[in-house]
Amino acid sequence: MPGKTLVVLGSGPGIGTAVASNFSVRGFTHVALVSRDSARLKQDQDKVLDTVQERGYSCQVKTWTCDLANFEQLDKTLKEVEGFGTLECVLFNAARVAGGRPLEEKIEDIEQDFRLTNLALYKTAQWALPLLQQKSGADDSPLFFVTSTTQLYKEPVPDLVSLSMVKSAQRALVLSLHAKFGEKVHVALLSVGGVVSPEAKNLSPENIADKAWELYKQPKASWKREMEIHE
Repeated sequence: MPGKTLVVLGSGPGIGTAVASNFSVRGFTHVALVSRDSARLKQDQDKVLDTVQERGYSCQVKTWTCDLANFEQLDKTLKEVEGFGTLECVLFNAARVAGGRPLEEKIEDIEQDFRLTNLALYKTAQWALPLLQQKSGADDSPLFFVTSTTQLYKEPVPDLVSLSMVKSAQRALVLSLHAKFGEKVHVALLSVGGVVSPEAKNLSPENIADKAWELYKQPKASWKREMEIHE
């Protein structure tokens, strides 16, 4: 199917929806929103469609309910998304921003966090990168990017030990993908240095979405492996 498709894995009312809204009025013809929360997905879809209609653009927005940590569901969802439109950009935005202290966090919860934040990302990359590598047109800018933090991999937050662990491992994975596939696909981290808030100047969802667009539009010769956003 012609056009350009953005896939947002880990849709939500913050960064995910803001990026989807931003790209939907800047030339993307298809937006796929994926989350395990079906009720919130409908709200996300309505928000993106409202943006499209307000600006007078045309963009198909479709939702998939999927628990990314359930790999059978994830495989099924990605296969369906592949038939939705021509893949141009993937945003992996899934994480559990919660947890406990070292030795108090349950092993089962840490294991689930690794499945969601790292193994689901790994499986998504196995699906997406071969498709994105097929992009060879002059106007193509295949992007596979992951929301991250500017600090946790360097200085963990003890009260969020699981999130600190998985974000460190996630960074290693993304940079490894960049090193191996970065000549054909722009693989990058979009790293946020603080709490995302509508009232923030630089860390508002809308500003972060603008930065995501800048990342997407970087010339191939200038593809960066990370963009950091600080308040």
